[in-house]
Amino acid sequence: MPLIGIIANKKDIKAIKNSIPKNNIEIVEITTESIENIKNIKFDEIIVMKKIHLTEDQHKNLNTIVSKVEYLIINADINIEAKEPIKNPIKVITFGFNSKSTITISSVKENKIIIYIQRKIEKNNKEIIEAEEKEMKVHAKSNEKIYNNLVVFILKELHNF
Repeated sequence: MPLIGIIANKKDIKAIKNSIPKNNIEIVEITTESIENIKNIKFDEIIVMKKIHLTEDQHKNLNTIVSKVEYLIINADINIEAKEPIKNPIKVITFGFNSKSTITISSVKENKIIIYIQRKIEKNNKEIIEAEEKEMKVHAKSNEKIYNNLVVFILKELHNF
């Protein structure tokens, strides 16, 4: 079972967990308080959905954590400053409304979102997620955030569930 670290609001983390079938993925919240305690854990992916302010030591510990992952999945619509380069080559997947994102939102309608995968994404098992446009259904009356839907979409594509 993949272990995913996520930097996001508690409400967003809960919504993402509720959208993923049980026992497919373990999601662990990463906070400024938890960085020191989890620096030796190897995550499969790290998802960054919000900016957090870190001390220099926390930043070094987060860099250590990120350097071990296969994928770094980042909301490209937030401004994240990297204080030092990541040590190991990792795959970065960006998402959002930003036109340079790996996965962009083409349009938002009442019951669906049209997303565009702009670049091929290689999965761990060497399968390729091809560049293409896809439709994603959303519930019109729910308070689901588009970004949460994108994270769930990315996780489903990467892990085939």
